[in-house]
Amino acid sequence: MTTLAPDARDFRPNRGEFLSVSLPALHSTAGPVRDPWPAQESRRQYVFGNVVALSRCAAVGVASLVVAGWLGATPADAAAPSRFLVIGGTGSSNVAVLGVDPAGQLSTVAGSPFASGTGALSVAVTPDSRNVYVAQTVSGAISGYWLGTDGKLTPNGVQLDFGQPVVGIVISPDGTRLFATVGGLTDEIRSYRIGPTGALTPTGAAPVQIPGLSALTLPAFSPDGRFMFVASYLEGQVYSYAVGTDANLTPVGGPQPAGAMPTLPAVTPDGKFLYVSNETSGDLSGYAIGADGSLTPTPGSRYSTALEPHGAQFTPDGKRLYVPAAGGGVINGFSINADGSLTPLPGAPYPAAAGALVGRVILDPEAKSAFVIDALTLHGTSQVHSYSIAADGSLTPSGQTVDTGVTFSDGPSGVLTNGL
Repeated sequence: MTTLAPDARDFRPNRGEFLSVSLPALHSTAGPVRDPWPAQESRRQYVFGNVVALSRCAAVGVASLVVAGWLGATPADAAAPSRFLVIGGTGSSNVAVLGVDPAGQLSTVAGSPFASGTGALSVAVTPDSRNVYVAQTVSGAISGYWLGTDGKLTPNGVQLDFGQPVVGIVISPDGTRLFATVGGLTDEIRSYRIGPTGALTPTGAAPVQIPGLSALTLPAFSPDGRFMFVASYLEGQVYSYAVGTDANLTPVGGPQPAGAMPTLPAVTPDGKFLYVSNETSGDLSGYAIGADGSLTPTPGSRYSTALEPHGAQFTPDGKRLYVPAAGGGVINGFSINADGSLTPLPGAPYPAAAGALVGRVILDPEAKSAFVIDALTLHGTSQVHSYSIAADGSLTPSGQTVDTGVTFSDGPSGVLTNGL
C-alpha cells in the first residue's frame, strides 16, 4: 500500500479525458468474417484460458510499436484536451489514456499506456474525474489512480487484492461508493466507500451472492443510484437490487430471462429502460424499469443485432443507442421509442474498421462524435477509430485512428471522463 503524502487530500494531478481500451477483435469488412474462436468455447471462456499468453504477445507488440514510433503518436492538429478517454487492456498489464479536444480530435497522453495489474476487464472513473479504478481478472485486484489535468495516471494508494478475479466495478452516481463483482464460477457483490483522496474502505454491508453459476457478472446503476442491475453471463438472467443508504442490496422481484450469455447491462439517461447485450444469441434484451426497480420486457424484445453485441451506449437525450457487434464487425444503431422498443437507425448497421473485432463504442456528450475501440485486432494492440454522428444518427468514419498500446480491450473498459 502506498503511503499518501500529507497534502494528498489536496493533490490533484492534471485532469483531462481518458479512454480505457481493450483488445480489438479480428474482423474484415472486405469479405466473410471468420470466427477466430474455438467452436466449443465462447469468446470470454477463450480469453480467460489464454489471457496470459496474450499478455506476453502484447509486450512484444507494444515494444515493436514504440520502436516504430507508432505508440504515443499525437495528431499535430489536436487542440488541448477537454476530456479524457481511459481504456484498459484485458490481455495486457496497462491502461491507456487519450485526450479528447472540443472538436472530438484524439491525442495520446504523454506516458500512456500506464502500468497496471493484468487483465483489466472493467474501468470506472469518479464523476469528478479525479480517481480511476481498474478491476483486474488475472491479477485479482482493484487498483486506484489519480487522474491529472494532463491525463497522466498516478497511483493513489488503492490496491485491494482478492486472490480471485474481479470482474466488474461500478461507481454510484454521487461518487461516494464503489461496487465490485468478485469471484470465479460464482460471483458476489462487495461494496466500498470512496474517501476524499480516493481511498476505498468496506461499507460494512454484507456481500451479496449472485445466484447460480454467476461467473462474469457485470453490474450497472440506475442514474439516480437507487437500483443496481446485474447480468449473469452463464445463467442467462438479469437481476435487480434496491440500493440502501448503507449500501445493502435488496432483491427486487425475480430474475428476468435474457438471451444467451447476457452481459454489459446499460441504463438510459432518464432511468426508464435497461438494455442487455446477449453475445451468443446476437440480440439485445430490453426492459422497462418500474418505480420500485422491477423489470418488465419492452415490446418486441429481443432486438436483433449482429453476432456478439458488446454493450449499449446512449445519446445524452436517451433517444438513440449504439452497440458494437464484435463477431459481425459492425456497429448497430437504434432509435429508442417511447415504450422502449427499438427501431434501426438509417443505414444501420455501420461497418467497423477492417481487421478488428469491435469491442466498445463511446459517445461524446454532444453526440457529435463516436469513438469505436477495438477488442481484438490484427494490428496487435487496440486502436480507437473516430466517427461523426449525423443529425439522423447515422455514423460515418472521420478518418482518425489512434493506437492505445493496450491489448484486448474487452468488457466495460472504456470510459470518457466528464469535462474539465
